[in-house]
Amino acid sequence: MNILLLYISPGKTTEKISKALSDRFEADGHRVTRLNIGKPGSRTFKEVGSSIFYDMDLIGIGNPVFHLRVMHPLTEFLDQALPYAKPRFGAFLYLTYGGISSGRALLDLSNQLKKNNIPILGGFKVWAPHFYNRVEYPDIEARKTIDEFYSRIKESGYQPLEDEKTKRLFSYQTRKVNIAYHLANVIGNLRELPIQFDQDKCRGCNRCVNECPVGALTMQKIPVRDTSKCVYCYHCAAVCPHGAVICPTEKVADMVRTNKKLIGVENPQNAVYL
Repeated sequence: MNILLLYISPGKTTEKISKALSDRFEADGHRVTRLNIGKPGSRTFKEVGSSIFYDMDLIGIGNPVFHLRVMHPLTEFLDQALPYAKPRFGAFLYLTYGGISSGRALLDLSNQLKKNNIPILGGFKVWAPHFYNRVEYPDIEARKTIDEFYSRIKESGYQPLEDEKTKRLFSYQTRKVNIAYHLANVIGNLRELPIQFDQDKCRGCNRCVNECPVGALTMQKIPVRDTSKCVYCYHCAAVCPHGAVICPTEKVADMVRTNKKLIGVENPQNAVYL
């Protein structure tokens, strides 16, 4: 079987889950292509081209949850790409999130697929560490979730779910999250941290430019940020080897602690939906 894993991964956790998922499929003899649309040359469908979908039997779509929803660069890419996607079996979905809330990301992605008449086989969600947590990942629980998902779709014969079952499975979020969903972007925008660049420390290595998942940085004498593209993932600050990105990222941990007090954590944190 030919499988395409299409995802975006600002903090590399979704990329790591995609690699673990790829390894699981390949161990059973399948051929897997991984496409990270956050990398230079792959950020738009025009750059990638429709040939990426040729002879694909199954598509997996991966997303890190931002503000309880799908990252808009992925949504925009899928809007252009999905009309060309005709996988023989259909598609499945997977999420990484910080444990507080996976929001309505699975439901929103399933609606995008449904609009393009692409059958859905199921999905899963896994907890992932925030960028400031230096831990080994994927952890044991994430790998168990991947194994369970793979085993169950294989046992099902890669049969798609009925529309009503898909909607029911992906509507697991609580009433509290449904209410917060419409405020999340507004609140998130209000809590965006300033990002600046220190000309004395910058060495022009281009690492932040190359790794920005939405192409919001260009290198002049120092990196220049396009605020209309920036999603405030703070990956540039996390990866700069010279400490040239000035951003009070320690405040993110405080925000996460506050969110846990207000919302709690999603239970179960990892789950398979089939």
